[in-house]
Amino acid sequence: MIASLTRLTLVAAYLAAAVASASPVSRRQSQEPSPPSSPGLVKDAPSANELKGVHLLLENDLDSSTPKHPVIFLAEPRSYKESQRVCDTLGEDLLGSDNINFVKGLLNTTPIAVNDVKKVSRLWVKGASLNSCTAFDRTSGHTLHLPCSTKLPALCANSLPRTQIGLKVHTDRSKQIKVKTPAAGTLQGYRDQNQFRFLGISYALPPVGRRRFLPPQKIIVSESEKDEAKDATKFGFVCMQGAYEGDAKPNATYELFSLGAPESEDCLHLNVFTPSLSGKNKEKGDRLPVMVYVHGGGFTSFSGSSPTFEPGNLVSRGGVVVVTLNYRLGIFGFFENPPSIPRSKAAGSLAIRDQIAALQWVQDNIVAFGGDPDQVTIFGESAGGYSMRALLSIPSAFGLYRNVISQSDLLGIPFSSPKTAKDIGAGLLKYLGCSPSDLACAQSKTDTQIRHAEHNSTTDVVLAPGNEWLMTAGGVYRPTIEGDLFPGDFADLVSTGHYNREANILWGSTRDEFALFLPYVFPEPIPLDQKDEILAKYLLEDRTKILFTSPFYALNESDPDTIRNELSRAVTDLLWTCATQRLSRGTAAQLSKVYTYRFDHGRDIYSTFGEPLSPFCRGRVCHADDVIPSFGSGDIKEGSIQTGSDARFARQVIDRFTTFAKTGNPNPPKQGAAFLGLASQNKDVTGVAWPAYDRSSDKVFVFEEEKSHVEVGEDTERCQWIEKHVRYDYQVHSPNGKFVPTFP
Repeated sequence: MIASLTRLTLVAAYLAAAVASASPVSRRQSQEPSPPSSPGLVKDAPSANELKGVHLLLENDLDSSTPKHPVIFLAEPRSYKESQRVCDTLGEDLLGSDNINFVKGLLNTTPIAVNDVKKVSRLWVKGASLNSCTAFDRTSGHTLHLPCSTKLPALCANSLPRTQIGLKVHTDRSKQIKVKTPAAGTLQGYRDQNQFRFLGISYALPPVGRRRFLPPQKIIVSESEKDEAKDATKFGFVCMQGAYEGDAKPNATYELFSLGAPESEDCLHLNVFTPSLSGKNKEKGDRLPVMVYVHGGGFTSFSGSSPTFEPGNLVSRGGVVVVTLNYRLGIFGFFENPPSIPRSKAAGSLAIRDQIAALQWVQDNIVAFGGDPDQVTIFGESAGGYSMRALLSIPSAFGLYRNVISQSDLLGIPFSSPKTAKDIGAGLLKYLGCSPSDLACAQSKTDTQIRHAEHNSTTDVVLAPGNEWLMTAGGVYRPTIEGDLFPGDFADLVSTGHYNREANILWGSTRDEFALFLPYVFPEPIPLDQKDEILAKYLLEDRTKILFTSPFYALNESDPDTIRNELSRAVTDLLWTCATQRLSRGTAAQLSKVYTYRFDHGRDIYSTFGEPLSPFCRGRVCHADDVIPSFGSGDIKEGSIQTGSDARFARQVIDRFTTFAKTGNPNPPKQGAAFLGLASQNKDVTGVAWPAYDRSSDKVFVFEEEKSHVEVGEDTERCQWIEKHVRYDYQVHSPNGKFVPTFP
């Protein structure tokens, strides 16, 4: 980095860059009212198992300006009176017969409860007289009158709105329902317009006290406890966030808009969002695909409850079960100090071990929420994308998922070396006043003491000679190659075929990834006559200087900001675009099914939350601009909207991603696509074939606002130049200290 940066400024820059899509809400804002609290458990909430199939249906165009017509579909045939009673237990009435003009189309397009729906020709709706009751005939689209004792499925109203956040928003959590799981006991959540929501579920014992810095430990629920309902109506604590600069502390506004809940070490929670509770007797073919999201934030920030990752639109449009999770961050998730403390006591890479524990919880329990444990897709952005790479590398995780969506992983950056991780851990113990081997001492300290010591230790490591490159690596916290959990760096594993070759992979980046980070490093334009001096220390081995010898990053002397503009392009290629191309070639050579993409359109998180966009990102598609379209969460904040082209683009992204989650292929099949729902009717999706990666032609799918397309070989020449003249960080900073050749 720039030599004149002070110690504090350097670490602040490190933290800002590591956060990736850093919180748009300042931690220094004044104290505001706390977020709405849970009303507690509603007595006599209905049981999903007893209802034998209750599904939330919505023809969701993701446009917040269009009318929505959500309904509840009761799949079990009942008499009219029994159907009305079930609606009552859900806090609703049978669907009014004057509101059914949309139902025929909905039943023909929903990807939810497809097998139950296709068996149905008539359903109870509201309307009864002395001798007959009203049913809807889906064939004719009209109502008719039948004896009230006839047993039919039914449609209930769903009067609840979509979940939003805001200081004035009141979330109705009173429409509750219970689910009994195989291993986690009975959980009582609630529903909104789009989904059933089960929040704050513990997937491991609290990692506090003597469990701090240890691998996650499974919760054992006794038989006597399995029928006692646990509150799943509010988010659990989120994991400890990165060290704060100065005296800044999080407040209620920050927690609400950025994290979704207060932070604590007791944070190993996950959240389940499902449109379908099928009951315990449903066959495998009736279960929904599961998408498990691992959040980004540089392994130092954010949580599974961050509002940006609100999955209601993804769930209801895609017809999938979504799981979001917390995992330990910073030193809490990456502490180790071998050999002074053996790995049998402090194993390291705890963040990834937490993710594996959460995925195991999904395997054990997701059937109870309508999900298919054999059809799990893991996905994540930034550090979440890096986590996808980690999970592709760990043999013990291979059986926990089938498909992988990795967004904006810095594939040019390797996993961490044992030395870097050890130096941070040893420094933590030093600043805590503990001996190098005294784990119990570190476990006895307060979380505030840990964070202060972490701040000092990471500062030392970043400023140590030879570690300057860590600043361009997106942070010092990364999984460690220790030979046990991780058998090697991903690039090594790809070259030898020792990664999860059976997984279907979809990965890529945004067009201008590095433009988000560059102003943290170079806040002002760089004068041409100072170029060599200022850039010399940015990438070691003179790689910055070498980049500017390329004809592909030629400087324009009439542009006063030409150096930063070209540097943004060059580093985006080096760390994202070309590294993805190279590893796509490698995985394709190993016969993996791989799909690559680039986002040339997106929506920035900052303006969505009412904060100013970084000037350098104006007109660019920066890091994290793909997150909101991936969830369709552009209207999550009170007063925000998602309309027109924003809604259209989100439909395209969600339809591609959920199709991939269902089939391992982002293209809807031409036959038998009923379970894909609206995706099979989206011309933005069906009109463009997305080919699997071909190592001989470098095919990339380009997400555009309207006319997405496939590029063939557009990046090849630039990337070949980089590979020949510059080299990737996983080559020059390999964790095992050896140069990794490009391949194949």
